[in-house]
Amino acid sequence: MNIYKTVPVFATALLLSACGSDGGDGQSTAKVSFSVSDAPVDSLWDVTIAFDQLELKHENGQSYFIDVDTDSDGNDYQQLNLLDYQGTNSKLIITSQELPVGTYKELIIHTKPGNMNWVDGEDGHYDLKIPSNKLRLGGFEVDAEAVQSFTIEFDLRKSLVLRGNESNNSGFNLKPHGVTIIDNQAAASLWGKVDVNLFSMGECLAESGNYVYLYEGHGHTDSMLSDNMDPNDEYFDSARPLPDNAVMPYASASVDVDGSYAFGYLPGGNYTVAFTCNAEDDDPVNYDENIIIENPQGQRKEITLDPMKETELNFVESDSLL
Repeated sequence: MNIYKTVPVFATALLLSACGSDGGDGQSTAKVSFSVSDAPVDSLWDVTIAFDQLELKHENGQSYFIDVDTDSDGNDYQQLNLLDYQGTNSKLIITSQELPVGTYKELIIHTKPGNMNWVDGEDGHYDLKIPSNKLRLGGFEVDAEAVQSFTIEFDLRKSLVLRGNESNNSGFNLKPHGVTIIDNQAAASLWGKVDVNLFSMGECLAESGNYVYLYEGHGHTDSMLSDNMDPNDEYFDSARPLPDNAVMPYASASVDVDGSYAFGYLPGGNYTVAFTCNAEDDDPVNYDENIIIENPQGQRKEITLDPMKETELNFVESDSLL
């Protein structure tokens, strides 16, 4: 594996030494690893992406490039079906790489172009486009005091967008919206069961549409909670009426036929969690007023998630107000 950075033409190659040491230019370094995990999307069997490099932009102005670990066939990239790594499952793509400590303002995932990226679903095999073959994500901190592991979490219900429409599917776009970087030392997980009687209450259909939505913070009312949307997307319809003080979900998870659900990599903190039985067709770009979050009424709870801990939260029929 290589690491290199953008430098002036007179500079020599970057030399990084042991974890927590001086990198030779007065900059302390630490070892970091990166893995990939996924929150799945509806009605798809395969979402395959080929990664070959991470680009890390440090606050010192330097950009550091790290090649992914070679795969079992010796390729200089890793081609993964994200749906194989759901919940707390993850795939290590970069192992114990030394980096300067400090704040990194941006992480950019470099992907392989062409037929390396695709989606398989009930209606066939489709091209997966990633603009400029790069996903530009947010920042993170590297600490000199510990070996750190990070997980790049793909929430495909937010980041995977259909081109065209269901009757004229020309493929999918993968956007950075919904892809987050989690420090595993600060990561929490949430899981539980939904009473299967809730699947068919009111006008809900038992066989589809059952999801748990997760919102950051406490004190939200049911009228504030929206489905997935992306106001920064060029196709976002700003003319659609939104809830007053709308709160968008941090993530959402499908509920299995036995009632189980799970969120794998979450920052610790306060959350509002709501079950809904009619969220099958959640457009990741535009607000859908037909999706009622907290459905049946009464299936909304507040919880605090502690780092490095699993928390169980269940939804039961007796809590419903219908």
